[in-house]
Amino acid sequence: MVKRHALSVLLSLAIAPLGLAEPGLAPALRNPAVGHVDFSFFWLLSPSVVTIAAQNRRGGVSVGSGVMVGEGLVVTNCHVTRDATGIQVVKQALRWTVHAQASDLEHDLCLLHAPHMTGQIAPISRKQPHVGQPVIAIGYVGGVAPQMSGGEVRALYRFDGGTVIQSTASFNSGASGGGLFDRDGKLLGIVAFRHQGGEGYHFALPVDWIYRRSLDLRRAREVEPLGRALPFWQEAGDRQPYFLKAAALEASRDWTALREFAEKWTAVEQGNPDAWLALGLAHERTGDFEQAIASYSSAVRSDLEYAQAWYSLGLVYIARGQREQLQEVQRVLMTLNEELARKLNERARE
Repeated sequence: MVKRHALSVLLSLAIAPLGLAEPGLAPALRNPAVGHVDFSFFWLLSPSVVTIAAQNRRGGVSVGSGVMVGEGLVVTNCHVTRDATGIQVVKQALRWTVHAQASDLEHDLCLLHAPHMTGQIAPISRKQPHVGQPVIAIGYVGGVAPQMSGGEVRALYRFDGGTVIQSTASFNSGASGGGLFDRDGKLLGIVAFRHQGGEGYHFALPVDWIYRRSLDLRRAREVEPLGRALPFWQEAGDRQPYFLKAAALEASRDWTALREFAEKWTAVEQGNPDAWLALGLAHERTGDFEQAIASYSSAVRSDLEYAQAWYSLGLVYIARGQREQLQEVQRVLMTLNEELARKLNERARE
């Protein structure tokens, strides 16, 4: 059991800009590991990714990444440009001055207008991401050169009109605002933050949010400090989304605390499959398979196409030797998510 004070510290996810992080969440991600990713993807995708240099009133410069999404338009994280009095977009030896930015501080996305900029526009994926899908993250670590990290989608969270992506594609600070791409080279999300202390807890913001009304260039203003409003992932206490609180407990592997939290979450949002998935995981990891099955079943009843919950249900059936139930899950999963179906079949043969 986590003591109340320790739990409050764990769930307080405030950070300082660009790597000066307190325990909890930190802006984009850790050391890249290309792994099995074909390096040709780097040459395909990196031209649309740029460095963002944000000058502040103190004479300092904050460095992050951005993705070109239109003629003279670059999207980045607002926590990169929050204190900026001037912004430049940098690509190798070229520099372009940003004339205006439209900001959505709550969702940590800023659209920069550098009217004279030239470069490769990132194609936007119109498909919803799915768990198990291979992904590639590219950003400027240290502002020096683009670096690539391969991984897969680990979890998806429906939130505020979009789907926040949790993946195993990792990066250091400086990659904040970089791109998360699919294997077709299309932009799935904007690299944003991670949980410290947990492998595979790296988060990207959905491309759907880029096209919110608040990022309409007609609402853009001259570059100036954006104020101290916090993005959703930096909020503390009751203002923070439930799924991030659950992810913090999962990252710390405190299954008892996760079970207690998820029980409260399911009581508040009974129809939210993410809440039931979190509760099922807590029961599974503490060996209570019957309750895990009940929770995962509630998740799929809430969303019959929730492949992540079907996969988790299948894992419990494997652990319990329930072959008939497993076969039914396998049939369903094959229609929903071929990657997860393949993984489940591999686990069943072990």
